[in-house]
Amino acid sequence: MPLLDDLIAILTQRDPFPPLVPEKVWDKSLIAKIDTLSAAPLIKAGLHLLNDDIHNCHIIAQEHENPDGNYWHAILHRREPDYWNSKYWYKRVNDHQVIQEMQKEEPGWNPFNFVDQCEKLNTTQVRLIQLQEMTLLLNYTIEKYVKNY
Repeated sequence: MPLLDDLIAILTQRDPFPPLVPEKVWDKSLIAKIDTLSAAPLIKAGLHLLNDDIHNCHIIAQEHENPDGNYWHAILHRREPDYWNSKYWYKRVNDHQVIQEMQKEEPGWNPFNFVDQCEKLNTTQVRLIQLQEMTLLLNYTIEKYVKNY
């Protein structure tokens, strides 16, 4: 899936990397490319969120009340910023594989504490951890929802 690969590369290697709280969509020209992509909706939700498009991510995530959709929903609310609501959605994620992966890569990482960090600290390190979490969740989503990727 060349277009998907291109979008992933563009969005995960962008400079500067995504802010904690985006003020606007990063690249508006990517919205239509993401929307017309032949991919599962939650993959599109992740791509929209990496493009700082909270609105389009929210439309998709709220239609998929399962641990994966709830995870995207939690991150998008953290980035709005709507910290209380983000924690509500993290509670609905339960013990997701991506949370386990984050804890391996960032010992002591906890999604609820990370929401608090995002609210209080806007550092390069926190932004890198956010990108790491979104990238892990996107990769997980692709592996789960695309056959033979």
